[in-house]
Amino acid sequence: MNAEAEPTLRGRASGGRIARAFSMQFVARIVGLVASIGTVALTTRSLGPGPYGQLSAAIMFIGLWSSLTELGIGAVIVRRVTGGTGDLSRLVRVNAGFSLTYCLPLGAASSLSGWLLYRDDPLVVGMIAIISGSLVLTTLSSCVQPVFVTDVRFGAIALSDLLGRLLSFGLTFLLVHVGADLYWYALVQLIPPLVVLLIQGGVARRIVDLRPIFSFRESWELVRESLPQTGVLVIAALYWRSDGVLLSVLSSKEETGAYNLAYTVAFNATVISTVFLASTLSTMTNLFATDRARFARFTVRSIQLMLFVAVPLAVAGALLAPELVRLLGSEDFVAAGGSTLGLLFVAVAIRLVTGTLSQGLFAAHDQVFLLRLNIVSLLLNIGLNVVLIPQFGAKGAAAALVVSELFGLAVATRRLAGRTPYRTPWLFLARLIPAVAAAATVCVVGHALPVLLTGAAAAVAYLAVNLVLGPVRLRDARGLLSSEEGTPE
Repeated sequence: MNAEAEPTLRGRASGGRIARAFSMQFVARIVGLVASIGTVALTTRSLGPGPYGQLSAAIMFIGLWSSLTELGIGAVIVRRVTGGTGDLSRLVRVNAGFSLTYCLPLGAASSLSGWLLYRDDPLVVGMIAIISGSLVLTTLSSCVQPVFVTDVRFGAIALSDLLGRLLSFGLTFLLVHVGADLYWYALVQLIPPLVVLLIQGGVARRIVDLRPIFSFRESWELVRESLPQTGVLVIAALYWRSDGVLLSVLSSKEETGAYNLAYTVAFNATVISTVFLASTLSTMTNLFATDRARFARFTVRSIQLMLFVAVPLAVAGALLAPELVRLLGSEDFVAAGGSTLGLLFVAVAIRLVTGTLSQGLFAAHDQVFLLRLNIVSLLLNIGLNVVLIPQFGAKGAAAALVVSELFGLAVATRRLAGRTPYRTPWLFLARLIPAVAAAATVCVVGHALPVLLTGAAAAVAYLAVNLVLGPVRLRDARGLLSSEEGTPE
C-alpha cells in the first residue's frame, strides 16, 4: 500500500470492529444507566419536588453552556485524520493548549450569568457556581477523545463513563444516609467529568503525546474549520436545555423538578445513539470521502438500527411512563411527570434517528446547513415553549420538543437524500409494526404488574416477534453494521 493511500483508510473500521466497539460501550452504559437511574431515584425521594426543582434549575442552566466545552473541534480532528490531511498527535496537542486557555473563563462566565438570572434564589446561584466546575473538567477531557474515536477504540471511554456513574450513585447514597444539605447534591455533578478526565487522559497519554502546544495560528485554523459545527453544538445545547430553563423562569420549581426527572429518565436512552455515533463517525466520514455508494448503504443500515430501537421505545415508553415516574420519584411527581415522560420518550425516539441523519450530513461536509436547521428548530422550540409552558407547564415543554423534533427529522431526511444516494428505509419501518404491536399489547395487558417486569416482558415479546417475522432476524443482526453489503429489504 502506498503512503498516499494509507491515510484515507485510517478510521475506517470493519462491521465487526464497529459492533465490538458499540457492544463494549453499550454494556458499560447500560450498567451505568442503572446507576444513574438509581441516583435520580435516591435524589428525588430524598429532596422532594421543591428542592429537587432548584437542583434541576442549576443543572439545566449549566447544560446551556455544555457545547462550549468542546466547540466541535474533536469532530474536525477526526475528519482531518481519517481523510489523511492531519497528524493526530499534533492536532490533539494544539487542541489541549487552546482548551487550557479558555476553560477557567468559561466556568467563570457561567457562574456570573447564573447569578444574574437567579439572583433572587441564593441556593440556585450557589449550586450553579459548584456545577460550573464540570465545564472546566469536560473542556479538558474533550481534548483526548479524538484519540479513541479515530481508531475506534473505546475501552477507556466505556470504563470512565461506568465508573463515574457508579461513584455518583455511591456518593448520593451516602448523602441520603447522612441527610446532607442540598449543596452536596450539586457536588455529585462533578464526579463523572472528573473520572472521565483522569481515566481517558491517562490512557490517551500512553498512545500519543499530550503536552499542550500553544499556537495561535493552528488553534485558529481548528476553530475556524469547526465554526459551523460549533454553531450546531451551541444551538443544540440551547435547544435541549432551554425548555428546562424557561420552565424554571415561567413556571414553578415543582414543574421544573418533574420535567428534569422525566428528562433524565428519557434521555438516558440517547446513550444508544451516542455510543453508536461515536463508534461510526470515523467510518462514515471516510466512506463519504472514498465511496459514496458504500456511504449510502452504511447510513441506511445505521438508520435501520436506530429505528429498531426507537420505534418500540416511543410506544412502550409512552404507555409505561406514569408508572416509571411513580417508581423512580414518588406520587408527588406523577401528575406533572407522567405525561411529560411519555412525550419525552417520543422525542428521544425521533432524536435517535435524527442524530444519525445529522452525522451523515456532517460527514458530507454539510455543517452550514446543519447550523441553519438547528437555528430554525431552536427558534421553533423556544416559541412553542413560551406559548405552552404558562398553560401546560412541564407537559407543554415536552410537547414543544416533540413538534420541533419532527420538524428536524423531516428536513434532515430530505436534505441527506438530496445530497447523497441515501434513501429512507420505509419497508424496514413497516416490517417493524407487528413486533411493536406485540410489545404494546404486553404493556396494556400487564399494566397491573410491576412496571419493570412489564417492560421486560414487552422487550421479550418485541424481540421474539421480530426474530420470527423480521425485519431483523438473527442471521441479519450482524449485517446491520456492515458497510460492505447491500441494503436489506
